[in-house]
Amino acid sequence: MNFLCSGCGACCRLAGPAGGAKHGLPIKKDGSCGHLIDNKCSIYHTRPKICRVEENAKTQDKLTVKEYYIESTKSCHKIIDLFNLSDDYKIDITKYN
Repeated sequence: MNFLCSGCGACCRLAGPAGGAKHGLPIKKDGSCGHLIDNKCSIYHTRPKICRVEENAKTQDKLTVKEYYIESTKSCHKIIDLFNLSDDYKIDITKYN
């Protein structure tokens, strides 16, 4: 099972307020990650652990991987709403079943 990401960039836009600098992310004046260019991660294949949902799901011990993905997706939906992005970016949680 893989984490389903729509590529909306919402999490990258929240990097500053979410403490991304503590994890080595450069933060722009608007609070977004400095690696977010044209709404895409410019370092995707070498991104830090904080940006790796699949890796983080496997290293935590409170939820199953599936539960972690579902909770992460719910958080994504909230961030998408925060930035008034299109609902088209929201992943259907039932796809994890």
